[in-house]
This record gives sequence, C-alpha cells and structure tokens, in this order.
Amino acid sequence: HTIGSKMAEFGASNHGDSALNYQEKELNERLKRLYPAVNEDETPLPRSWSPKDKYNYIGLSQNNLRVHYKGHGKNHKDAASVRATHPIPAACGIYYFEVKIVSKGRDGYMGIGLSAQGVNMNRLPGWDKHSYGYHGDDGHSFCSSGTGQPYGPTFTTGDVIGCCVNLINNTCFYTKNGHSLGIAFTDLPPNLYPTVGLQTPGEIVDANFGQQPFVFDIEDYMREWRAKIHGTIERFPIGDRLGEWQTMLQNLVSSYLVHHGYCATATAFARATGQTIQEEQNSIKNRQRIQKLVLAGRVGEAIEATQQLYPGLLERNPNLLFMLKCRQFVEMVNGTDSEVRCFSARSPKSQGSYPESPNMSPRHGANNSHINNAGGVWNYFSFSIQTILLTTNELVSSFTPPQPLFNSNLITTLGILFSLNIG
Repeated sequence: HTIGSKMAEFGASNHGDSALNYQEKELNERLKRLYPAVNEDETPLPRSWSPKDKYNYIGLSQNNLRVHYKGHGKNHKDAASVRATHPIPAACGIYYFEVKIVSKGRDGYMGIGLSAQGVNMNRLPGWDKHSYGYHGDDGHSFCSSGTGQPYGPTFTTGDVIGCCVNLINNTCFYTKNGHSLGIAFTDLPPNLYPTVGLQTPGEIVDANFGQQPFVFDIEDYMREWRAKIHGTIERFPIGDRLGEWQTMLQNLVSSYLVHHGYCATATAFARATGQTIQEEQNSIKNRQRIQKLVLAGRVGEAIEATQQLYPGLLERNPNLLFMLKCRQFVEMVNGTDSEVRCFSARSPKSQGSYPESPNMSPRHGANNSHINNAGGVWNYFSFSIQTILLTTNELVSSFTPPQPLFNSNLITTLGILFSLNIG
C-alpha cells in the first residue's frame, strides 16, 4: 500500500512537471511568434508581475500572474499597484497583454495600464507622470493625471481587458472581451512596464502575458501593420539617378564619411566602390580644423578661420555668429579662448598685483596670470561683457525694423555692476 501510494505520488509529480514544461514551451513559442525581433537575452519580455516592484497592499499568487488586494480600501490613499518584471522591449514593435477580472471586489476600483520605472506604486495607474491607465469603475482613461477622460465602458467580474502598445507610432489602445475600444493614449515614452492597480477589498485579477491564447486577435492587428509598413517602404520614391539599392547605400555611407571628415576612409571607400567624392579634401580638412577649434574652446580662432575660408557665411547666418559669440564668451570666462590669453598678455595690471585673488578657471593651474588678481579679472571680464553685448546689439540692430537691445548706458551700468560683483 505504501509503495503504491509513493508510486502514485511520483506519477502525479511527473505529470505536473510535464504540464509545467508544456506550458513553458507553449509560452516561449507564442512569444517568439508574436515578437520575433526580440532577443530575450538582452531585453527580456514581461512574463509575470514583479514581487519586488509593488505596493505592500498587493498580494501575488499562481506564478505571480494573479493579483489580489489585501489593504483597507478606505480611500484613494489605499490604492496599490504592481509592475511587470521587465519593461516592454522596443523591438516588439507592437506589444499586447490581457487582464481577466476574476472579481471586482467591493467597488471595482481597478486600473489597467502602463507606467515607467520609479512611478509611485501607492497609486492607481494613470494618476502620476509617466503613468497611464484605464479604470473599471467609471470607464475613464487617465494620462499622467488624477483627472480622467471618458474613454470606454466600465468593466467588472468576468471581463477580459487587453492593453496594446504600438511602439511604431507610440500609441496605446485597449480591448474589452476581444473588441478594440480605440486609441486611449498618444506620444507614449519608451521603456514602460505593464501595470495593474487595485483599491478595494476582494478585487482579484489574472494576467495573460502570452501564457494562454489572447481573446483579442492581436496577430491579425500585427499583420495589418506589417502590410502597412511594407507598403510604405515599397512606395518610397527612389530617384532614377540613384539606380540600384546598392548604389544608394554606397552614396549614404560615402556622404556620412565625408560629412564627419573621415578623409582617408572616404577616399578608400570611394576607390573600392567606384564613386567620386563630391567635396575636395582640402574643404573637408578645413571643416575638421574649424570643428577642432570649437571643441577646444578656441572659438575666436574658429570664427576667424570660418571668415577666411568661407567668406560671407557668418554674415548670411547671424544666428550662427551670435551662438558662436555666446560660446566664445563662455570660453573667455573659462580662460580657454585665445582672445583672453592675448588680452592677458597685453595687460600689465594682470601680472601679480593681487596675489591673494583666487584662481577662477578650473581648466588651468595656478599659473594663469590673467585671473590671478582682481585687476586682471576686471580687465578681461569687462572686455568680454562689452564684446558680447556689442555683438548682440549689432546683430539685433540688423533686423528690420532695427530693435537695439543695448545702449552705451546699459553697457556701462552692467560693467559697473560686474566690477562691484568682482570686488
């Protein structure tokens, strides 16, 4: 009798393991079919609710797929939510999950939706920033706000609510018992987690992340979008001059290399593909030189080089010149710009008259003579301010009709205020 009982238990155990293995295999196959572009080694798909990322009024069971409420449920302060184990991978393109309402509990204050990592779990989904939810008690959608908008019907015990995230156009729609309810949210941010929230005793819901066939035909919806995207690609106009796809791709690579100044690589690539580079190497190197000057903080030299190599460019683009002058002012404050160094060398007052003045430039050591004393600081800051203000005034005055922003009195006043501040 004992041996027979143990054999029966062993058989039941093996049968249970087999069932679990079959369910796991079925889940893996369904997820692979729905999301073939997702590499789960890098970006795992949500498969259950997280026992760590939830409020303590939430209880989990049945492989962390069933959620029940275990709080007091007196008011909105007793709301509780739980997030899935992982965010929705961008490679999904279209992602879908369903939630079955096992019991609406006392009041049916349930929310189904999405939220970003870090959003407060002591709230229903949709009430806070980067949180989105569809609520069962009133059918409203909540988009990062405590005020809902009329959206769909209410839902209760026995209903199956689906949530579809379209990562192609960053929208979300819900389904009820297999029928789409239309777009609920637009302009969704990336990296959202499936989320569910409950608020009153007795509320129980089950999640389906692919463990079972979905009530809504999500695969048909995916086929529609796949056909739409393929059609868009096929209708994309390609000029006759570009010829075959290969030529277009080669032009794309070549223009990238030329734009970023990779002269040697661009030349080798052009030779290998039989193309001609549209820009002379001297021009590419000149652009590189100007870029390096700007990145090194030598904006004055960059402006001068641009004016020499590309006459009239900055005059035709006053906004560009103004931005360069603003950057030059910042570099002058840092002591990096060449004009400051030249000015410092010309200023006899900056040669150690005030040894107690602190070094104000973090980029250079204590030997920076132009900032080792208050006189030098005043000289080059006064020069910097007047330069930037006069430049701004010139640029704005060139508009039609002229609208000068600064006059000499204002410049003098600002200079006095700045000197007082330094003192």
